[in-house]
Amino acid sequence: MLKTLSVFLFLVMLLATPAAASEKGAIIQMTTTLENSDTELQFNYAENIGDGRGITFGCIGFCTGTYDGNILIHHYMELNPDNTLAKYIPALDTIDAGRHNAAGGDGNPSTEGLSGFIKDVQNCNDPLFKTAQMDKLDELYYNPAMKIADSIGAKNALTKAFIYDMCVRHGVDGAERIIKNAGTTPKQGADENAYLQKLISLRDSKLKQEGLGDVNRDQGYKNVLNSGNVNLQTPFKFVAYGESFTIDGNLDLGEYQEETPVEDKPEEPEVIEPEEPEIEPEEPEIEPEEPEIEPEEPVVTPTEPEDKDQKDWDKHHKKYDNRRNDRHHKKYHKHGRC
Repeated sequence: MLKTLSVFLFLVMLLATPAAASEKGAIIQMTTTLENSDTELQFNYAENIGDGRGITFGCIGFCTGTYDGNILIHHYMELNPDNTLAKYIPALDTIDAGRHNAAGGDGNPSTEGLSGFIKDVQNCNDPLFKTAQMDKLDELYYNPAMKIADSIGAKNALTKAFIYDMCVRHGVDGAERIIKNAGTTPKQGADENAYLQKLISLRDSKLKQEGLGDVNRDQGYKNVLNSGNVNLQTPFKFVAYGESFTIDGNLDLGEYQEETPVEDKPEEPEVIEPEEPEIEPEEPEIEPEEPEIEPEEPVVTPTEPEDKDQKDWDKHHKKYDNRRNDRHHKKYHKHGRC
């Protein structure tokens, strides 16, 4: 009887705990309220807010003038070459190659060649566009933030959330500079809550120094720290620029991840099998033609250097693309997103 009662009480406790909510979901939601005034990710958001970074768009506020916007569109191109935003890549490449002397030296405000970009982002309902955004959110911001948190010995979800928001707002390099100025880390023996307080204070000063109108960005993090909810137990209230939001940790990704081309796989053997018998009978036809090819050797030889040149050109082109992509990523990491 006692055993049955204890099992029943355990099940009640499990049901009462918001297990569906994830730490990552809560972390992303907090920054989303600051970026888009909503707990739901705004994949189709696009606007030129006049901050010197071109057009801000997507779920995390990618910018056409801070490299990450172009990185996203190039990745989307890989997932879906026929997408409606591919036509803007030449203009985005030109903007990336231009001077980035706005927004504290991080942004290029030019929107030349991007007429219609805002409308096309707003109307892009391709699930692969959402996939591309979540891929780059993880690669450029979330994963580096968690790596930084781990390197300084941060254990609390709130500290991780604040580091993630710094990476989004200032770029990974910018976040690392603020952390460097904070001194002794939790890994080196500092109290984590006191350390987070120092980080918030340093970021406050950075926001005031930039003077871009978001000096109250840290208020929500201060409130949660003062409440003692450093593990981000959901649901909880989070203030973003004076507006209160309920963070539940449940990200509504809509159709994201639903498109998995599994159905194409069984069709592959069906296409390959009927072609095999057609190739086999052609083999004897090739053999009698061999003597005819031999006298034509002098005619064939001049074409060989052309094929070789073509190969060399392809190789060179590939190297150029790799160098260009490396430079593109280097530039992004050097300047940070915002």
